[in-house]
Amino acid sequence: MFSGCSSSPKSGLEIRKTGDGHKLYIDGRETYIKGVGGAYRLDIASESGANAFRTWGGNMEEVKKNLALASENRMYVMQGIGMTKDSARYYDDTYKDKMRAEVRLLAETFKNDTSLLAWGIGNEIELGNANVAAAWQFVEELAQLIKSIDKRHLVSTVISYNPKALDSIAMYAPTLDYVGINVYGPMDKVREVVDQSAYKGAFMITEWGPTGWWETATTEWKAPIEQTSEEKRQVYEERYTQYISQNPRCLGSFVFLWGQKEERTPTWFSMFVEDKVDKFPLRGEKTPMVEAMQRVWTGREPTETAPVIEGMTINDKHAIDNIRIEAGVPFVANVAVTDKEDDRLTYVWEILKEATVLGFGGSYEPRPERYGEVVTSDVNSYGTTIHIPGEYRLYGYVLDNTGFVSTVNFPFQVIK
Repeated sequence: MFSGCSSSPKSGLEIRKTGDGHKLYIDGRETYIKGVGGAYRLDIASESGANAFRTWGGNMEEVKKNLALASENRMYVMQGIGMTKDSARYYDDTYKDKMRAEVRLLAETFKNDTSLLAWGIGNEIELGNANVAAAWQFVEELAQLIKSIDKRHLVSTVISYNPKALDSIAMYAPTLDYVGINVYGPMDKVREVVDQSAYKGAFMITEWGPTGWWETATTEWKAPIEQTSEEKRQVYEERYTQYISQNPRCLGSFVFLWGQKEERTPTWFSMFVEDKVDKFPLRGEKTPMVEAMQRVWTGREPTETAPVIEGMTINDKHAIDNIRIEAGVPFVANVAVTDKEDDRLTYVWEILKEATVLGFGGSYEPRPERYGEVVTSDVNSYGTTIHIPGEYRLYGYVLDNTGFVSTVNFPFQVIK
């Protein structure tokens, strides 16, 4: 079973059991991981108080690039090692031999790199059907393989918010130095779930952020209702200060996503907005969630803050009202917004069809098709007409022209 203390004496990487919790020490200094998920704009992450970033996998060249970025920005890397979610592969010697060779090469190549914090063997493998003994026994084998070669770095795996997976790790993978847990809505339940599990070691929150699309309210046609960026900012600060930083067994966290991705919408998990989209004026600006992390990481109030979106309406109704608009009938949207610094605000409006090509476990999703033209203005209202019935989503972006943008969107139907 996990002993509660692990160390890599040559590098000074050590997890110590302290009272009812654990602490991470790097070269004798107690270090709390203030991490980001992804390697986008690490200069902004570092300036905002972050000291680490996490990846989900990558080939040799990508790992080299990650470590170079970490060194350049004075950060550490939790480097992922991609693993299948298909339980059948854990009985397949061809697959396992391939993984053994890959892991051996990684460990031998990067065993002395001082920018590497930890290896992450797999990400949420139990979300498929791989919460089986054979899978966790193979994770344990790979952890032992890494440690036989790499005496410097920590070794972990990452799971979803899944108590059964924690119990499996406690039983089958005792060599792991810590467990990464990806969790969104039920952040307030993590401490209780971990404490009641069979796992007694340290952990990190390796993905966290806004309330997920699977956790939120929906319209009558099952379109998830996304939080405004201001609601997300509040959630990020609350979850970090009340639950992550207060948990004595938690070594730190990696906020998601320090970058931009399409997952149900282009903005749901994105802490930066899109860049280089055709006929779209945004250039990867920061959202209020970046402001939130700067505030909690540094303990200081930022000198510049994002616009505060209080909400958006279509024809004076809210998303929860299940808005249906007749084809060919004009409608008007309004966004309520303030700005602490009274910056000049610019409004960008875009209508996309509701996403229908959906991924699994965070896998790739294409950007939905745009309807009409993107409109940029200096007023907080937008009117248009849609002639084709279907399910749509209106996006409002409010730029303060200092590098911040706030976001809101609204699902609606167009009917005959």
